[in-house]
Amino acid sequence: MAISLDQVESLAGVLNVLPGGANPVPAVRASFPDLAVVHCDAEDMRDETPFCRVGDFDVFLVDTGNHCWRIIDEPAAATGFIIALSN
Repeated sequence: MAISLDQVESLAGVLNVLPGGANPVPAVRASFPDLAVVHCDAEDMRDETPFCRVGDFDVFLVDTGNHCWRIIDEPAAATGFIIALSN
């Protein structure tokens, strides 16, 4: 399933209403049940460029179509999100 720009905007809405320090995964999974969603530390993503920043979060798009996930920058090929608390 590809991610649309409308879904990216919806994700921003979900993340913007979370209280500080909240784990974003439950709310994001509830809003996007067909997509893979992972939360990780910003340090784990230090060598990657986020697709966008929403509030306190860096959002990365991933292609989960193969055994190993790939970070990508094209929503039409993305099948999930990695969300990291930004530095």
